[in-house]
Amino acid sequence: MKISSLCLASLPLTAAFVPQGNNGAAMTKNSLQAESVSTLPSPTKPIFDPLGLYAEDSPERMAGLIKPLESSAVQYNKEVQDPLGLYPVNSPERIDGIIKALESSYNKDVVDPLRLYQDASQVSSEVQMSASLPFVPRPAMLDGTLPGDRGFDPLNFSSDASALQWQRKAEVKHARLAMLAAVGWPVAELLHKDIASAFDLPILLASGDRVPSVLNDGLSHASFPAFWIAIITAAAVIEIQESVEANLSCKLNPADKGFDPINLGGRTTKQKHFMHEAELFNGRLGMLAITGFAIQEWFLNSAVVDQIPIFFKPLNVAMEQLMNV
Repeated sequence: MKISSLCLASLPLTAAFVPQGNNGAAMTKNSLQAESVSTLPSPTKPIFDPLGLYAEDSPERMAGLIKPLESSAVQYNKEVQDPLGLYPVNSPERIDGIIKALESSYNKDVVDPLRLYQDASQVSSEVQMSASLPFVPRPAMLDGTLPGDRGFDPLNFSSDASALQWQRKAEVKHARLAMLAAVGWPVAELLHKDIASAFDLPILLASGDRVPSVLNDGLSHASFPAFWIAIITAAAVIEIQESVEANLSCKLNPADKGFDPINLGGRTTKQKHFMHEAELFNGRLGMLAITGFAIQEWFLNSAVVDQIPIFFKPLNVAMEQLMNV
C-alpha cells in the first residue's frame, strides 16, 4: 500500500524528464514561429526576393513581406528604359506602361542630319542646323545676326554673351594682323635685302632668304634688345589702353576703332554689315595664309616667293624661274 502511494506521488516528477509527444513538439514550433513573426519589423518597406531565396514557410513570407519584383517599379514610380527592345510585348512592365521611350525621358530635341529615322515625327523640326557644319545644331549664341556668323563654334567658345564679345574682339585683332602679315611676308622676302643693303643694315632673313618664324630659325636674327623692347612696349601700350577703355565704356561693335579716313565702312546698315563681313572673311583667309606660309617654308626649306613665283614676281622672271626648275 505504501509502495503504490509512493509511485503515484512520483509520477508528476518523472513526467518533467520524459520527452513529450508530437503534440508538444507542434505546440513548441508554433510558439517559436509566432515569436519570430512577432519580432519582425513592421511591414513598412517590402522585401524583394527575385532569386527565391526565402522558403515558403519562412517568417517573412508568412508575414506577407515578400513582394514581387515587378511591383517595385510601380511603387517607386520609376521608368524603365528599353532601347534594345528586350522586354516582350506581354511583359508586366509593358502592360503596366512602365517602359518609356529613351528620348522622352531626357526631354531633348532629336536631330537627324543623316536621315536615320524612318518616322519623321520623332525628329524635332524646330532645331536650326549650323550653316558651316550642317550635321550639328547651330550654337545658341550664334543666331546669324552678327557679321561673319556662320554658326561655327564646335568647341563652344562663345558659351555666353561675355565670352562671345571677347572672342569677337580677338578674332578682329588677329584678322587685321594676319592681313598685314600676309602682305608683309612676301614683300619682306622680295625687298628686305635691297633695303638693308641701301641703308647698310644687317640682313635679318633666315636661311634660304626666308622670313624668320618659329618653324625655321626663329626670331634669333633680331638679337639686339632694342628691337624686342620696342615691340613689346608698343604691344603693351595698345593692350593697356584698350583695357582701360573697356572698363570705362562698352562698345557694341569691338571692331569699331573710329578709323575710316576714306569712308569705306559704308553709310547704311546693310553696307556696314557687308563691309564688316568682308573684313572678317579676308582676315580669316589671311590667318590661313600665314599659317600656310610658315609650314611651306619649313617643309620645303625655301622662300614662299620662290616656291610660287608667278604670284609674287614679274611674269617673265617667274616663267624663267619655273623653266629652270
